[in-house]
Amino acid sequence: MMPVATPEAAAVSRRNSTLAILLLGGICAPLGAWILPAGTSAALRVLVAALVLVPAAAGAWLLARRPVHTVVSAPEPPAASADAADAQTTQALQRARRDRELLVAALEMLPIGLAIYDQRDRRVLHNRFLGRLITGLDQQPRSPYSDLLQLEREMGVKVDTAHAPLLGSVTDSATLLQYPGDRWIQGLVARHEDGLAIVARTDVTEFVRAEHLASQANEQLTLQSTTDGLTGITNRRRFDEVLGVEWLRAARNSSCMSLMIVDIDHFKRFNDHYGHVAGDECLRQVAALLQTCARRAGELVARYGGEEFVILLPGADVAQAEDLARMCLDGIARIALPHAASPTADHVTFSIGIAHVFPSASGQPAALVNAADTAMYRAKMGGRARYAVADLADWEIDKDAPRTTTGELH
Repeated sequence: MMPVATPEAAAVSRRNSTLAILLLGGICAPLGAWILPAGTSAALRVLVAALVLVPAAAGAWLLARRPVHTVVSAPEPPAASADAADAQTTQALQRARRDRELLVAALEMLPIGLAIYDQRDRRVLHNRFLGRLITGLDQQPRSPYSDLLQLEREMGVKVDTAHAPLLGSVTDSATLLQYPGDRWIQGLVARHEDGLAIVARTDVTEFVRAEHLASQANEQLTLQSTTDGLTGITNRRRFDEVLGVEWLRAARNSSCMSLMIVDIDHFKRFNDHYGHVAGDECLRQVAALLQTCARRAGELVARYGGEEFVILLPGADVAQAEDLARMCLDGIARIALPHAASPTADHVTFSIGIAHVFPSASGQPAALVNAADTAMYRAKMGGRARYAVADLADWEIDKDAPRTTTGELH
């Protein structure tokens, strides 16, 4: 005869299975987060761990509340008394109650907030972490999930919409919540196939703050890589990138663009006379002046190298570029930075070259720079402290051809 499966044996088996599920979830949760590729965000690692741990806890809870079914291979002997059967039933119920208490105790130990809702959206269980996290939750037994959300709104909880789309792609309902006091909580709702819902709230404050710091550091690095360290304006690298983008945009739109190259006159003599510290300050003041002159949207002022600056003017015709050049020349004369070593004037001056073009997709932005550079040298040869507009000859000169063979230009 096959042995009889008693209620006691079934309860013990169910308790062991419950503990096994919780243990397996506790092992797999950190393992799942650990095996993610390098560079995976901390918030996503926490989410993966929660996705493993929450279903494990829910499965254990479902197993614990499942009725005990016993299999009897033979009818009870006629001699068995009703009192003995009642005693066995009572013992089975007591063991089932202890199993549920053990599960609840395990849920209380978890470092995340958990709540379970039945098929009619009534909260049948929540742990201490969630009760402490959401003010007033303990005073609303068996309330629907909407009440929990209302309590969060009353606390001033906000949804981080910047992260919600990313997290929403991972599960049916997941988001990042900003609690008062700059506390960040990962919210998760998972639906079970039998209609139960598991709600989780995980504190990810440290991970989010670390991500924010990393993001700020990356932004700072990006800014440093595109900014001239001495003058604080755009550097040559960023100028080259923007020039390429604006060239293609103008080619698509059949629009024009202009470029100005500004070179400080006799800057080597300035450094020799006043020293390099004063020379650095001179560069900063010239950069600030050019920034105030370029006011239209899209205009870009950059340090091109040494004492040379460039001003990119998308959509500007020659007349507009000349107006800006005159404004810059008037500005440098107005601030009158002393330059006792200059044979041109008793203050700092600069020469400007202007080039204008209707870009084509087959053309090269470097040709615009070369033409403006050639025009700038013509302005220097014409007496400095002035501007010159590139003519056809300036466009045809090779970029490697010497700009002058007579005397010092700087």
